[in-house]
Amino acid sequence: MTFMTWSDNYLTGIEAIDRQHKTLVAMINDAAPALAATALAVDVALPLLDGLLDYVSAHFQTEERIMVRSGIDSRHLQHHQAVHGEFHRQVLALRRRVESGDDLDGTEVLRFLSNWLAFHILGEDQRMARELKAIGAGITAGEAYERTEGGKAEILQGANDVLVNALVNLFSQMTEQNRALAEKNAVLQVAHRELDTYRRTLEQQVETRTAELRQAKEAAEAASHAKSRFLGTVSHELLTPLNAILGFAHLLEQSEIPPKAKEQANRIGAAGKRLQALLGDVLQFSRLEAGEVNIDYAPFQAAALLARLQERLAKSAYQKGLALTCDSDPALPALLGDQQLLGLALEALVNNAVKFTESGTVQLRVRLLDRNNSRLLLSFEVEDTGGGIAPERQNQLFGAFEQLDATTSRRFEGIGLGLAIAARLAKLLGGELTLDSTPGGGSVFRISLWLAAVDAQAVPVGSGQSLDRDATSAALNQLKMELSQSNIVARKRFGELRPFLSTLDAAAAQTMAQQIDNYAFDEALLTLNRITAALGQTLPADGTASANPDNRTT
Repeated sequence: MTFMTWSDNYLTGIEAIDRQHKTLVAMINDAAPALAATALAVDVALPLLDGLLDYVSAHFQTEERIMVRSGIDSRHLQHHQAVHGEFHRQVLALRRRVESGDDLDGTEVLRFLSNWLAFHILGEDQRMARELKAIGAGITAGEAYERTEGGKAEILQGANDVLVNALVNLFSQMTEQNRALAEKNAVLQVAHRELDTYRRTLEQQVETRTAELRQAKEAAEAASHAKSRFLGTVSHELLTPLNAILGFAHLLEQSEIPPKAKEQANRIGAAGKRLQALLGDVLQFSRLEAGEVNIDYAPFQAAALLARLQERLAKSAYQKGLALTCDSDPALPALLGDQQLLGLALEALVNNAVKFTESGTVQLRVRLLDRNNSRLLLSFEVEDTGGGIAPERQNQLFGAFEQLDATTSRRFEGIGLGLAIAARLAKLLGGELTLDSTPGGGSVFRISLWLAAVDAQAVPVGSGQSLDRDATSAALNQLKMELSQSNIVARKRFGELRPFLSTLDAAAAQTMAQQIDNYAFDEALLTLNRITAALGQTLPADGTASANPDNRTT
């Protein structure tokens, strides 16, 4: 897989420099799998380091020639030359270590190169390009230097280091896991070939090979569970540095720093939130794959569920110029089911529809298809006015990591888990996710499932989530634990519990929302304890709370 994808954010607008930058990114991507293997072989290290030294010589001469010709401020030129010299010195030092026989950790080299690349291309060379552009517009070299050199921009380097370390560690672990899975797959392929060879032999041989096949199947299932546990564990561990990144970026945006630094902090925050959403999908998918998601049956109103989804997702639709509408039959009775899992599935479908719809409407609705005494067959549907999906691609979309456009230059971001999660949640609830779409005619995603009708009085008044007391208590304890750990996931869980908390103390719930938005988690925890004091939901003295073993909304 690609370690570092080229982005337009790397462009300086200077063709010769951008072309050399692309060469460096390609060089690092080619070497990344070998570097991630920890122990770095000499026959890999020396060609890589020699190639870097050649690149350094050509690239630095190009940059300095352009800066001198443009008359850039001498302070910037001296600083740039110092940075170039330091990088050249560090590469030489790594090469001497290899030549002397020292053990060189490949991840150390990978972290050094990616850290320098991000710092130099996104930092140093971007400032150089802006100064050159300003000089070209008639501004003096000295003024151009003062405008582009921010006094506090260097504090962003700490956040950059955290991102790079997390990226390298994840890449290394996934490379090792892929290698182990490949070995297990090879074993399974051998077992299948042997089974085909002896299929027509004596009954005893058939029974023996059948037993081997059963063992191979169990090994495959164990490997699948191991993969799911690995994805879940790695994704969860990445949330810890990610929380620090998001909080740090938020504090930087609120502080008195130059506009350029503010823009970089905003980029870190936006990228962190995107990564948080992707990790949430990976965690949810890994739990579904491992069978760790349980169904909690409770009464709820379908119309209320759809209305809450519309309220929460309307902003993303509005930002694209789309209308998100909701349609439900008010005559539908209260239902017994897991509205939280159903809501997660529908939210994934709505997000998918908004992403791939350029104009028009996305509609969320529920229809009654059939009735058998107190059991109702319902169709929860999400319809869009997007470009539609070709028939030959429709069956593949519900697989894990499947995308309409799997190329690296695709328009839409994502890792292809949204529909896979929705399909698995629908199956877990006893239903089925289907698709009706034609190219140019939009799409309709349907979750069809049987639910029991119950007395409307069974739905808790004003709960907003229709949770019973035990489920509410578990969710509150989980929120308190996340707040006590300054875990960014608390933002999402608070959003789910806010309607219920507002029925207890609307003003305090509003205050708590502001505290969480400002990352004041300790203050939010105190506010939550005051709100829930009447319920006996105070946090234990040791600062911990009993965690929900399902923990499926993280």
